Amino acid sequence: MLFLKAQELSQIQDVFHANPLQDEREISQFYQDATEARTGDAYSGFVEKMDLLLEDSHRSYIHKLFIGHAGVGKTTELFRLKHRAEEKGFLTCMGRCDIDLDSGDIEYTDVLFYILDLLVNEANEAGLKISENTVKKIENYWKSDIELSRTISMQGEAEVSAGIGAEMGIKKVIGILANVRGILKNSAESKREIRMKIEPRSSELIHQIKDVIEEIREHLEKKKCPEIPFVILDGLDKIPLQQARKIFHENGSRFQGLPIHLLVTFPISLSYTPEYKDIQVWFPNPEKLPMIKIKNWQQGSYQPNYTEGVETVRSIIEKRAELSLFAEEALSELIRYTGGYIRDLFRCICDAALRARLRKSAKIEPEDARKALAVLESDINGRYSDELIGKMEDIYKGNKHVSSSEEITVLLQIGAVLEYNGTRWCDLHPLVEKWLVENNKIAG
Repeated sequence: MLFLKAQELSQIQDVFHANPLQDEREISQFYQDATEARTGDAYSGFVEKMDLLLEDSHRSYIHKLFIGHAGVGKTTELFRLKHRAEEKGFLTCMGRCDIDLDSGDIEYTDVLFYILDLLVNEANEAGLKISENTVKKIENYWKSDIELSRTISMQGEAEVSAGIGAEMGIKKVIGILANVRGILKNSAESKREIRMKIEPRSSELIHQIKDVIEEIREHLEKKKCPEIPFVILDGLDKIPLQQARKIFHENGSRFQGLPIHLLVTFPISLSYTPEYKDIQVWFPNPEKLPMIKIKNWQQGSYQPNYTEGVETVRSIIEKRAELSLFAEEALSELIRYTGGYIRDLFRCICDAALRARLRKSAKIEPEDARKALAVLESDINGRYSDELIGKMEDIYKGNKHVSSSEEITVLLQIGAVLEYNGTRWCDLHPLVEKWLVENNKIAG
């Protein structure tokens, strides 16, 4: 939980930390709608559209990608959507692949397993009984191979083996799934062994997921709730690009037949590759969460007197802290040079607040903001090689509607280039542009 709105600099770290807003009280207190500043259209809100889409999809399944830079606010939007879906009676599972799995090493079988894990646990928490027959199938899947069973090393099996009935069985299965999840998260060697055993039997794993879904739907129908479970997978936008290609391009068809609503985060850099078109066969009509525009590029030039983005970012800051804690020039520079990238903004506010406190000041002054921005500037400009400067100069000179290329894929992945409006309009991160111009790397 966040504290109340910051009244002094000693409270800045708590209200500007990088964690997403999760529970409804936090969201109510600190969330600021930025739809129009992101997309240019007040009637294009991601959560609002998804809310209606869920409401209207009674017999069709939503399988959708959610795309945006890491740190742009996707997870907060997903928690907002989760609360809305639950209010409407949807059985909603939200999984954090970057927390529960190893986001640096993840395969499609890990994701399929995680969907099964989420559904079984959510059904159990909702008091929806999974039949003994289905429970046995899941248990046997992990126990039928001696080496696999030994690798998982089922903890607590003896405690529940004497129990009778589906209730004890489901507890045993939940324990098995927890052990597998722990291995996929933490144990490289055991993870390889599990994958070697699961991959040839992935179709069987899919059948288990479908069996669980079928039973959940029967219960939901009796309760007169929406019948289709809703699974949200966050964190897949953070995985290495090559692994994302394997999951979404080489094995995207594995998810197509799952009779659930499925929303997954997706690396923005992969949306600038030739594979992106193929991936949309399995995940059509993707949604994007663009950066908040600090400047607005239209018809070959920046729109004069555009203030919507700056005002929106000021409102985001004002939701969390008294603006009197910032000198006006300091606040303006923090907003201008972070380019609508909320994670970078919050990082610099926290760093500037610490410097101000070390000076025994009650306010963030321009020099505090500039020192914090300088640290971020050094960080970002150390992420790319000189070979990419040509592409960045091209963007700087006005070619902002970029096409798919390996260069733009890398620049988006490292945050040197930011996407705006969700229409493939990109610009240099302001601190990248500043550094390149000041160091005569591109013509100013």
